[in-house]
Amino acid sequence: MFWFIAAIAIASVVFIITPEKVSSHQDSKPSAVDKLSQHSLVILPILVLSWLIIAIASAPVTHFAGTAIGFVLTSCAIALPSTHKYIALLASLTFASLLIELALYL
Repeated sequence: MFWFIAAIAIASVVFIITPEKVSSHQDSKPSAVDKLSQHSLVILPILVLSWLIIAIASAPVTHFAGTAIGFVLTSCAIALPSTHKYIALLASLTFASLLIELALYL
């Protein structure tokens, strides 16, 4: 249950700090700060994904592991504009793993 609460909290934080409108103006020479700000939203999901992989590797694998990884990968896809084309695929895989868990527990 902790992973589910963590996934909701992380998704809420990403939703709150994501800019409403992203401008697409091009500078001739982007600075290091601009490059870092483009990827700053993905830092938290990557940290959670790393923690999740370490936790899965050190404990017995459960059916919830696939769903947890799916939630985190979906938030990573939301955070990076270049990976928005994979949101539907990752959300579908997460939904499928949730259905599998539901079928196993009924």
